[in-house]
Amino acid sequence: MQKFEKRALKMVSAKAMGQTVAHLCSLGEKVAGSPEEEQACNYITGKLAEYGIAHEVHIFDSYVSYPRRTELTIHGKKNHKVLAVGVAFGLSTPAAGITADLVFVGAGLPGDFAGKDVRGKIALMTKLPTPHNALAAANNGAIGMICMSAGKQRHKMIITPVWGTPEFDQTKTIPRIHVASISAEDGNAIIAELKTGSVRATIVADVFEGWRKLRLPVAEIKGKEDLFVLVGAHYCSWFDGSTDNVTGDACILELARVLKSFEGKLRYGIRIAWWPGHSHGRYSGSTWYADTCWHDLHERGIVYFNIDSPGVKGATIYVPRHQMAEVGVFNEAVTKEVTGWDTVTSSNAQLAIGKRADKYVSPTRPSRAADQAFWGVGLSSMSVYSMLTPDDPNRDPNVGGSGGAWWWHSEHETIDKFDPEILAQDTRLYATIMLRLATAKVLPFCPSAIAQDYLDALREYDEAAGNLLDFKAVMAEAKALKTAMHALEAHASTLSSPRATDAMNRRMLGLTRILNPALYQVGTPFSHDPALGSRALPGLGASLGLSALDPASDAANFAVVGLKRRLNQVIHQIREARRLVNEGLSV
Repeated sequence: MQKFEKRALKMVSAKAMGQTVAHLCSLGEKVAGSPEEEQACNYITGKLAEYGIAHEVHIFDSYVSYPRRTELTIHGKKNHKVLAVGVAFGLSTPAAGITADLVFVGAGLPGDFAGKDVRGKIALMTKLPTPHNALAAANNGAIGMICMSAGKQRHKMIITPVWGTPEFDQTKTIPRIHVASISAEDGNAIIAELKTGSVRATIVADVFEGWRKLRLPVAEIKGKEDLFVLVGAHYCSWFDGSTDNVTGDACILELARVLKSFEGKLRYGIRIAWWPGHSHGRYSGSTWYADTCWHDLHERGIVYFNIDSPGVKGATIYVPRHQMAEVGVFNEAVTKEVTGWDTVTSSNAQLAIGKRADKYVSPTRPSRAADQAFWGVGLSSMSVYSMLTPDDPNRDPNVGGSGGAWWWHSEHETIDKFDPEILAQDTRLYATIMLRLATAKVLPFCPSAIAQDYLDALREYDEAAGNLLDFKAVMAEAKALKTAMHALEAHASTLSSPRATDAMNRRMLGLTRILNPALYQVGTPFSHDPALGSRALPGLGASLGLSALDPASDAANFAVVGLKRRLNQVIHQIREARRLVNEGLSV
């Protein structure tokens, strides 16, 4: 293994990746289903063919959206135009636009609308457009919203809460509102004008929403056995997209080239995918893949490793993000070993937009973002982001990608914003992680950490529920599971034969299939929750509101009935996992 790693690290070429970055940036904005995205796909597959790597391109229909034209005019003491960009799934206006009074609503959180009449008006807010503030504005009767960045840039965003292509009547949950995204400089000037009197605004928006044929290239590095690691990066982009996610596309293309030289020597395979529909379909590409390959992923997938925004200029810390409990220790240990940078304290650098709502569960756990479309499958997930330090002058706490840099999703995200040496360093780290997973005798999983996440989540719900609901029994079950898992981990460390380690590895994966779906989503293993925040054991989230209810009320009693039913599911999953652990201990 060490020999493989040393060879791989030497093979990583900053020059080759720089050429890929330059070519993909030259294509401009790569909208899902557009000719530019097809050109990017052709470049990627052409390189894969050049490297002799087996690959295929899946072509499928997907429901996507993107703005084609956005104009904003402010009618105050005088009329003046303000530069604006649109958002995916924003509502188109009539050709002449819509005109209405402006109402300032701060950050646009639900509570910010209290006491403010925005019915038939346009809400002005200091944050980027998201499903959360779009829903809040629409639910309060606003017909439009103007959202601000934190600087001179204008961010293109997406406001649908539907994860992937909608099913049945899910399009009804998309907030139907006209949106313009502007700079903080222009937004602050409008706020100042509002303080002196009434201001009206006209939004003109032309937004495409409908079906497009998307292309999803997938490369395969075969292993000796049929399990595989899945690595993915989205290749659609807003604007040139140099650091979100052209650098990621170059990174996984280089990973494919480097890892190809070990094909046939690895125990497990490595599958590499370029996702379309990330920015314009709310992860519709990776979601299509999860839906289409559900059984293959469920039976053979080891880990999903997401790569987004590597190689950003000035990104000097490594942050473990979107990592599930069972792979967290491994992920952080390898990162620290390879880079020399501290990954434990850098978790404090988590972006506000990426944080989870849990009180006790680690903030590094996956949030509803980053092509995490495989929770229902039960597939473990992990990633490491190189990021700007919190005090870097280019850092914007409102930004979700590009290492936390202000230029993300804006016209300023050009080729000069990436650093080829940092990209090479990131790629060396990812290659090491891939090789260690693909050559492991026993997978570096710590399933007892999943049980601890169950306990941490249950602790918060138990505190909130008070006397209305008893969590003591399920917590006892989770503690017993954790103890048994510790014994399984100790047993796994004693195994050496290929037959014994393969059986243990499949048992470890079986535990993730049982425990992770309930830990990360409310819906069935075959569905996808909305992209509206995330917490552990979300099916029990209603527990947090019990203390605000009258214990004698119908609402409280109905909630307790529903929670008891969902507790049954959690207890069932824990007991199923316990049976699997006990079987492993008896072998």
